[in-house]
Amino acid sequence: MTSPEAGIGLHVWLGTDARVVVELDASAPWTLRPHPAPAPIEGWCVLEFNRKAPSLDHLTAQESQEFGLILSKVSMAVRHVTKCERAYVACFAEAYRQVHAHIVPRHESDARTQGWTVADLYRQVQSGAAGPAHQGAHEKTFQLIAQYLRA
Repeated sequence: MTSPEAGIGLHVWLGTDARVVVELDASAPWTLRPHPAPAPIEGWCVLEFNRKAPSLDHLTAQESQEFGLILSKVSMAVRHVTKCERAYVACFAEAYRQVHAHIVPRHESDARTQGWTVADLYRQVQSGAAGPAHQGAHEKTFQLIAQYLRA
């Protein structure tokens, strides 16, 4: 089973049948990790680009295509595993000035995940004003997301 701390390396490409193909490889250009503790929501993932690039406009055309394909595939995995209705994607590169994206489960039944309130929840958890997701459950959810991507 994948160690949630290490994350998983991803190679991705568009197959000849127009399906997205994901290959797990530690030396891949992209790494998917569970949001580090304290995680605001179970299943919150972070996709990181391993080459130093401060913003999206520093990616090559191929890297940009890979980024989109991976985000689509990871969003599908997050939705499948967490049973959320949508997966939000946020890419700020402010506190950590390196290309990365947050993939966040959006549950209709949880007002904390709706729209920009998810950013408020993030800040509240980081400051200790709100409780985080259960770390063990968050790690297990990430392992299930990784298994889904392997399939």
